[in-house]
Amino acid sequence: MVWRITTDELLERYKAGERNFNGIELIRIVGEMGERDGVDGQITGLEGGDLRSINLRGANLEKVDLSGADLTGADLFGAYLDEAGLRETILRDANLFSANLSNADLTGADLTKANMCHVKAVGATFIGAKIGYLQRADLAHADFRDSNVNGEGLCRKFNVIWHTTMPDGTIKEGPYCVW
Repeated sequence: MVWRITTDELLERYKAGERNFNGIELIRIVGEMGERDGVDGQITGLEGGDLRSINLRGANLEKVDLSGADLTGADLFGAYLDEAGLRETILRDANLFSANLSNADLTGADLTKANMCHVKAVGATFIGAKIGYLQRADLAHADFRDSNVNGEGLCRKFNVIWHTTMPDGTIKEGPYCVW
């Protein structure tokens, strides 16, 4: 059973000391009829929030705007972050193992010491980001311009490279995957 929760409810419970939001589906309720917002647009309400050490394992955070939020030490193992807004988000020491970051915007994000093994980051934007450890990641069509990661390192550790923009702006056509 999926636990659906609004951004307001999550923030209220987090402020009260709760940290385990394992498997939630984040939604935003608006209007008198309680219709769901965020189906076509970003789900807002968490931008710039302090969510350090939160457990969002397996959470559905599709199209959620977490721009500027502090998620230091967060557990996002297997989280679904497709098209999420993560601009300038602090994800230091976060566990993103097996997370889906496809089409997410991580421009300027701080992923220092984040576990990014097995992430799916197809079409993700990492422009100017501080990147953690990437291994066995799907980086097809991802953009790493001006990020701190070594371009040659991206092309190793069984990362999938295909039309991937390197930190220097060059595009590696691929497809290839090399240890």
